[in-house]
Amino acid sequence: MEQINNLGDFFLLVHVVEAGGFSAAATRLGTTRSLLSRRIIALEQRLGTRLLHRNARRFAITEAGERVYRHAAAMCEAAIAAEHAAAPPANAASLVRIEAQGLLSPLVAELVPGFAVTHPRTRLAVTTHGSDIEALLRQQADVILSLRETLPDSSDIVARPLGMVRLVTVGSPDLVRRFGKPVHPASLDETHYLSYASGETSGYRMFRGPVSQRRHARMASADLGALLASARAGLGFAQFPLYMVADDIASGRLRIVLEAFEPQPLPLHALTMSSRSVSEATLNFVRFVQQSLAAMTMRWQESLPAPAHT
Repeated sequence: MEQINNLGDFFLLVHVVEAGGFSAAATRLGTTRSLLSRRIIALEQRLGTRLLHRNARRFAITEAGERVYRHAAAMCEAAIAAEHAAAPPANAASLVRIEAQGLLSPLVAELVPGFAVTHPRTRLAVTTHGSDIEALLRQQADVILSLRETLPDSSDIVARPLGMVRLVTVGSPDLVRRFGKPVHPASLDETHYLSYASGETSGYRMFRGPVSQRRHARMASADLGALLASARAGLGFAQFPLYMVADDIASGRLRIVLEAFEPQPLPLHALTMSSRSVSEATLNFVRFVQQSLAAMTMRWQESLPAPAHT
């Protein structure tokens, strides 16, 4: 074990031999000639043999020194290979594991392709059926997109703000023509109301003010795609995140109703582990979402009516 603890002396021997002398090796290593000389002498004493011939006129390696040098050089090469093995290959793709609440699945579906195109060396694993904070702590997820108004109370988790999500109530033009534009949430006929049925929305206010929740909707589903198709078909009024229906509103396929009763926009956060634990690929994804959502919000503000809160 003592010999293993002194492997550094073999490293110095390799440098002295390959530099052709103590002075040149000392310059390369940023140390002194006398220190190198003392370490090599100590190594010769431990091995019980002379490794180098050295006098004022010449420097040469002994026969025993030649044999020791070959093994020591192989040892140095193995040490360098061990360091390289610890680092990921330069061309290895990074993995970002993303979790998101179901309400955010349309936004994730819109953002992920753009990120994949601009970051071709990053692999993505996306889950949109839940957002388990414990997944971060168990290192089973790298980032969670969350609409929670109450952030996790943990010094290990960082909540990075991404923007605000506006919720709008919409109906098809045909539905509005047939039943009129509702002026108050209470005037919504439950037989013409479509509800997003998911436990993740239980803490959200669907409308601003003292308005009772709709409990007997014509259709309740956790499938946002099915709800949107039903709203487009005129089966009822429904509430969606703006990012999901912005194009429908801009094209006239859907109309916003009850603007004055819209709930407060929900804060969108990217939850990650603390900076010392988060990967650069994960930070790239967070920055991409921040920039993309800001650009999308500006586009919506230019093309859509603003909330008319009272």
